[in-house]
Amino acid sequence: MEEITTTFPIINERYQILNTISSGGMAVIYRAKDIILDRPVALKILKKELSQKPDLREQFSKEAKATARLSHVNIVTTHDFGIYGDRLYIAMELIEGSILKDVITDKEITLSQRINYLEQACEGLAYAHSNNIVHCDIKPQNMLISASGELKLTDFGISQVLDTLSRESTAEIWGSPYYIAPEIARGAAPSPAADVYSMGIVMYEVLTKRLPFLGEDVLTLIEKHQEETPLSPIKINKQIPPALNAIILKAISKDPGQRYPDASALLSDIIQAKKAPLEEKTYSEKSQDIIRNSNQGIDDFRAPDIEGLPIDWKTILLGFAAIIMVGGLIPFWLFIYYSINR
Repeated sequence: MEEITTTFPIINERYQILNTISSGGMAVIYRAKDIILDRPVALKILKKELSQKPDLREQFSKEAKATARLSHVNIVTTHDFGIYGDRLYIAMELIEGSILKDVITDKEITLSQRINYLEQACEGLAYAHSNNIVHCDIKPQNMLISASGELKLTDFGISQVLDTLSRESTAEIWGSPYYIAPEIARGAAPSPAADVYSMGIVMYEVLTKRLPFLGEDVLTLIEKHQEETPLSPIKINKQIPPALNAIILKAISKDPGQRYPDASALLSDIIQAKKAPLEEKTYSEKSQDIIRNSNQGIDDFRAPDIEGLPIDWKTILLGFAAIIMVGGLIPFWLFIYYSINR
């Protein structure tokens, strides 16, 4: 897509484009300044050929209005949307940081941090599902991490629109083939359970640093999503808690009915799984207490410590007197013994 800055440096007399953040097959994201409110924004501008479809414009407007109502710490805020010339655009909260995809292989990111990122992602998705919003394109590329470690889901505003577009095309299959739910690839409508599947794949990747399915082309990947059983995550990374491993496998079940129905149910189990190690540690500590108490019971049978007891001098003197008296009688008894045996 050509650089729009050369033709439209200011969008609708409000957004001054500063530079390009990223560019994809559907749109380009720019860093821009809202000159009315004097704040930085991320401006996503769709491709010209996409923006010119009348039905797409109508759906884009509908979806943007719905997602603009989402207000959650783990969701990128939608500030504004509209049309400028022949382009659809959406102005969003600007997050300075990185995307989750880029930190997956970072060795400095601990297991605890990775689980925390996933929990935040599920928090945002659960909020969206509770407001009847389906994301349709859950993947680590759509998860932004701020400098403070706050994770935010993005692209709620155009995911449904892009879904409609790709279903009109025979050359492309909607959604990322690495994270797409099997039923979506078969043509089923987007659903919270499909989002859960995609989130499960993200969880698998974040905790093992690899995707469960790889293929040389899109059709091969889709076939694997539909037919192949993935390797259990814990076999790749033995540090994954067993409870969390079970959660991931449930989330990526082939049958939507075997998955979590929505992100709220998924989040609930993740929170419980995080508590499990603490409960095990508490149990271990209790076991150590039992052992210590048992040892204390054994110690009770040992000889008492007499150090520091008061000295009874009277008893000691009487003891010595008795010894002397008995000792003095010994010669007398010897005299008697020898007299008798002469």
